[in-house]
Amino acid sequence: MPVIDATFYPLIVTARPDDSLYAMPPAGSDMGAARLCPITEVRPGDWVLGSHERALNPNRLDTLMQSVACFPALPVTVNGAVALDGQTPHWDTWETALVIPREYIPAETYANRLDGYRLGDHVERAFIYDPMHADRRDSVGTARPLIQRGIITAVEDGAFTVEWAGYWANGRITETAMRLTDPAAVARERDAFGFAVGDTVNQEKNGVCGPYATGVVLELYYSPYGAQPMARVFWPGSAWDNYCHYDFVPTHVLGHVVAPNRYDVTSRQQYAPTA
Repeated sequence: MPVIDATFYPLIVTARPDDSLYAMPPAGSDMGAARLCPITEVRPGDWVLGSHERALNPNRLDTLMQSVACFPALPVTVNGAVALDGQTPHWDTWETALVIPREYIPAETYANRLDGYRLGDHVERAFIYDPMHADRRDSVGTARPLIQRGIITAVEDGAFTVEWAGYWANGRITETAMRLTDPAAVARERDAFGFAVGDTVNQEKNGVCGPYATGVVLELYYSPYGAQPMARVFWPGSAWDNYCHYDFVPTHVLGHVVAPNRYDVTSRQQYAPTA
């Protein structure tokens, strides 16, 4: 077959969709740096563009795709599967990923902090949660990946301190990855549930927030019965449970103790929470 030269046509991007379902890599990303790698080698902050359900083979031409927008990785491997987003163990360990390495993402992007964390940074970690007691969400012996959010409260000589929101008392956790919190992910959670993981809440009574208990949202999910938005809330020092101090409640009975944090971690000058 004769070789046919490719013809390239320059394009000018006039608009970028801001809907998270159609999210693209951050503006200014070096698309020429996109590369294939085993899915187990994806690192926190790498941008995932697609995947393929076969192992990497340099002698074979494959098509990589996914039905969701690209996203920054927070990978966890558990039970023979990989959760590239830190929560959903959807990918098999032998699969291939198409990524833009974090080194080739613009420095103004929240996921790219090559010079270390800074005081006031909002961060999130992925961990493997191994429950010691069965409850509505977990069974003993079945570990699963989860995320937890926090704030950098001290940075000194390359070391830093994180104040994590809430406490997973009913089990053991093994931290696997950490990165800056994605503001878009926080916004999506609040749009869908009214709250985000890490928000401080209390119970509402007759539509008014009262001082009955103050807690922290540990995770959000939809009830298998009617798809009602639900939250697992940690109530520190409460008598909700004698070993874990958390409860499962519909989100409509919760209220914000303080206004939701509004913060911008894309700025290179200001990283502290803003009102």
